[in-house]
Amino acid sequence: MRRFRLAALAAVAAFSASVAVVALASATANGLPAYTDGYQSWPKLNRKPVTGGSPAHGGTKNVYASKRKVGKAFPNGTVIVKSIARPGDRRARPSQVAVMRKVAGRWQFVEYQLSGTRYTVLAQGQLCLSCHVRARANDYVFTKR
Repeated sequence: MRRFRLAALAAVAAFSASVAVVALASATANGLPAYTDGYQSWPKLNRKPVTGGSPAHGGTKNVYASKRKVGKAFPNGTVIVKSIARPGDRRARPSQVAVMRKVAGRWQFVEYQLSGTRYTVLAQGQLCLSCHVRARANDYVFTKR
């Protein structure tokens, strides 16, 4: 019974923390966090647009980083934004935006989907990490540059 209580408490704490991250991050009119403003002017991690890939991020992608790696890792405060345009989508803005933000040595993950004129949360936290753990050797970032 005690194990169940501890597991339930841990699950509630993790969920609450992820909700708090999203709530604090949703500060701009378009629904994306303010710390992503101007990401299109940041250095790209990909030389040319990336196509194909995982079902979660299917489409044409560009990946931007607010800071460069220091050695094998990105420093705290780094924000990585992946813009995703779906095939045939003629909108000026990407249909999805995936965001990684490094805080206290750990990545926070949130993926947004364009819904009308605003972005809304599509996925976050452990769901994203469960895939990104495969890129652990590259500081959880799939795009190498």
